[in-house]
Amino acid sequence: MEEDAAAFAARLKHRAHTYGFLTCLLLVASSIVGDAGGPLFSWLWPLMIIGGLITLFLAVYLRFDAALFRFIASHEDETEGCRAVDDILARMHLRKRPHVTRPLHMRMTRTNSLLTKLHLAFAAFLALFAALATYGLWTG
Repeated sequence: MEEDAAAFAARLKHRAHTYGFLTCLLLVASSIVGDAGGPLFSWLWPLMIIGGLITLFLAVYLRFDAALFRFIASHEDETEGCRAVDDILARMHLRKRPHVTRPLHMRMTRTNSLLTKLHLAFAAFLALFAALATYGLWTG
């Protein structure tokens, strides 16, 4: 069974908020654990910050997509909603207006690839946090 736009938007919103909150929490925790310092910390910390910022960027992007899917769901016809989203994105100068409106399932597929990128970025960020926390606890 294919997911409708409203349920998809709710799932995206939940994931974006969860990953964004956890990333912020781990960034704060890493600064507390990282007080031990040391040579490894001096190059792990910038990687940690960059990984956190990438994860937060992807979470915000996912939240924006969730809002677009919610907008599609607010229309009676999903094709009309997809056309309205294309119009909004063109007016915001984020995308050119396409000649052919992409159907909802194609939009969901592209957004699922964004969700996969968010999962990978968060996993890399989590690995850096684990390395930083282990190093901080080992030397501290």
